[in-house]
Amino acid sequence: MTITVVHGKQTESCDLARLRDAIAPYDGVTIDLGAGDGRWAYRYALEHPQRCVIAIDPVRENLRELSAKAAAKPARGGAANALYVVASIEQMPDALSHIADEIFVTLPWGSLMRGVILGEPAALEASARRGREGARVRIVLNTRIFDDPVPIEARDLPDVTPDYVRNALTSRYAAAGLRIDATREMDADEVATLGTTWAKKLSHRRPPPSVLIEATVVGDAGG
Repeated sequence: MTITVVHGKQTESCDLARLRDAIAPYDGVTIDLGAGDGRWAYRYALEHPQRCVIAIDPVRENLRELSAKAAAKPARGGAANALYVVASIEQMPDALSHIADEIFVTLPWGSLMRGVILGEPAALEASARRGREGARVRIVLNTRIFDDPVPIEARDLPDVTPDYVRNALTSRYAAAGLRIDATREMDADEVATLGTTWAKKLSHRRPPPSVLIEATVVGDAGG
C-alpha cells in the first residue's frame, strides 16, 4: 500500500521503496501521530536535523501550510527531513509499519484520543505497529476536556489520571505490544513547552492539565 504525502496544495503517492530511500540518510525516524497542522513535527525536524520526522494526520488540509514551509529551501525555513502524510489510525498504510524509534501522540482528539484513553486494541496496535522493537512512545492527554461543559466526544470517557492509567490501561497496552514505563501529571511549565498549535490554543488562559504516559514498543501484537 502506498502513502499519501502532502506538499502544500499538492499530494503524491509514495510506495515502500521510496519511503525507505527517503529515511535512509537519517539516524532515526520520529512519528508524530495525530499531528494536527504538523507544527510540532516541523519544529522537531528543525531541532533534530539528523532525524526523519513524519507527521501523520487524517485531514489533508491541516497539513498544507507546514508541509509547504518544510519543502522550502533551508534559508527560507525549510526542513527537508520532515514528511507530511495523510492517514487515519483506522487505516494506517503498511508502508508505515515498524519504521520509527520514537512515537509522539500529543493532545490527541477524535478516534485516536478515545483509543488511547479507553485502551482500545485496534488503536493501540495501530500505534505500536509504527514502531520498531524498543521504540520510545510518549503520549500526552489533555484532561481539561473533562471540565464543564464536557465536549460530546468526551462525555462517556473516564477521567484520566495517573492512577487510572496504571490500574486500567497497563494490561490493555501490554496486550497491544506497549509496555507502560511511567505515568504522571505534567505541570503547567511542561505543557506550555509542548509547542503544538492545539497546546497554544488550550493555554490561552492557562496551560491545560495533562497526563503523560511513557511507554516502549515491546511486541508485535498487531502483526
